[in-house]
Amino acid sequence: MKTFIITMLAAGILSHAFAQNLPGTKPWMLEKHSRYQFELEKGNKLIVYAPNVRSLEQFQNIDSTLALFVRDFKKIKTGLEETANARTVIYKPLSNEQYQLDLKEHTSAQQRFQLRPQNAEPLLLKTSQDTLLIVQNATAPVQIKVENPKAKNLITNELVYFCFVLNNLEDAEALAETLMANAHIRKALEDVKKYTGHDLTDERFSFEYTDTPLSGRKFRKVQNKKEDFIAVHPSFGIGLFRNQWVPNSQVDFTFVPNRYKTIGYTVGWRSLFFTERNDQTQRFTTHSNGFVQVGVTFYDFRRPSSKQINTQKVLFGAYLGHSVTRNGPIFDKNTWNFSMTVTTYGMFKIQPEIYFNGFFKSVQPGLRLQIGI
Repeated sequence: MKTFIITMLAAGILSHAFAQNLPGTKPWMLEKHSRYQFELEKGNKLIVYAPNVRSLEQFQNIDSTLALFVRDFKKIKTGLEETANARTVIYKPLSNEQYQLDLKEHTSAQQRFQLRPQNAEPLLLKTSQDTLLIVQNATAPVQIKVENPKAKNLITNELVYFCFVLNNLEDAEALAETLMANAHIRKALEDVKKYTGHDLTDERFSFEYTDTPLSGRKFRKVQNKKEDFIAVHPSFGIGLFRNQWVPNSQVDFTFVPNRYKTIGYTVGWRSLFFTERNDQTQRFTTHSNGFVQVGVTFYDFRRPSSKQINTQKVLFGAYLGHSVTRNGPIFDKNTWNFSMTVTTYGMFKIQPEIYFNGFFKSVQPGLRLQIGI
């Protein structure tokens, strides 16, 4: 049976670059990287992830590395069977001018055949593209500030990812000869320096850059990687106070100075609803009491430092509130509330609390279960 390789393949589910999930990497590893996408010839594509412009400038001659891959792939190609399955290759330099090549074949869940009257044998069609990921180390180390002043600063290398999505791995040879990737990268770097509104060479910024025949050269999602933002946490819950179940509704606004840090500063409002029965009329009356609160919220500090915080993962919080609106005899006008978020599980939060008057007078404990984001 012959294998027929189509010259124009549709990007299949094995084209990792479009899911922003490169082979051998975690999605959060690319959150601080800028993304460049280029249309090459015959439906081939190149997607580049670079942490900053400076690191990409070091690899403007990526076609030379592509030529090295072609040289090394030819050495192992003779031992590979011809197949219509998609392949993924990770190619990265080691020390002493050595390279490592990892190859993985993805067995297709289905096969597609083409039948022609003039051919006795059916043709097996290749329907998914191959992926070649070249991983380069930027030579300039990055100093990472350590919070402990007695500890030494860590040094790490920046990784730049060049992901070629190819109809066939053999197409890399023609691309290396035409130097097409080099030309696209150099043009992108020129556009970055000409960009108005922000200095994109500043390492605080990340963006997406596309260069396609249909849409032309465009920038998207330009953002400051350390930009502050406000997280909104609406919730409702029920608490135990004075041997009574007390429902409540709450909304918190948390100012997060840096999306890669772990702390936010919170201002919120909570309404508590107390139910009282009139002995004469036997009717129930609901009294609403409102508290304004301020405090600090700590998010998931166990995540890697290059991963953005998930504001739905609150690990701990401490808040001080004061009575603002009162209805009924439940609270005095000088009532304070101190509460903490001590345990979270998904949308559920456990919050012990105390109410007191003045300077910790008439202290009364309470416990709440909050449900929300």
